[in-house]
Amino acid sequence: MISRFLNWIGDLFIELFQRMFEFFARLFGYLFQSLFNFLKKILQPIFILIAVIFYILYKIGVLVVLLVKLFLALGKMMIMFVKGIMVTLTGFSYKGGAMPGTDKWVSVFGNISKNGLSFYQLDVVAYIALFSIWFFTALAAIRILSTIRNQ
Repeated sequence: MISRFLNWIGDLFIELFQRMFEFFARLFGYLFQSLFNFLKKILQPIFILIAVIFYILYKIGVLVVLLVKLFLALGKMMIMFVKGIMVTLTGFSYKGGAMPGTDKWVSVFGNISKNGLSFYQLDVVAYIALFSIWFFTALAAIRILSTIRNQ
């Protein structure tokens, strides 16, 4: 009899604590979830603003890097242009003596095509243009020679 009474009291306390903890778990779960949702709704515009600021800073950094690359490439092209002009001007002062190396005009165009055009990957276009100029010059020479013979 005492054993059943003690078992009943033990089951009562077990059930009581179980229901009490379930109640507190639901209560605190609901309160914390409500608090979390409330803070999320309030802080969401701030997080969006921070994300927009970081995105703008990232894009400004990308723009600065591109501008630096552009100015470095323009400076390199300007140096090559000045070098080509200087080589051309020194080629005009040719005195008739034998100069080592190749023709001055070839070195100018060689510097431009080797350094300047390969940087922008335009060397293939330059070779096609060079072939086209050579081809149309040959055609023009053939036409001129054919008109001279016919006269």
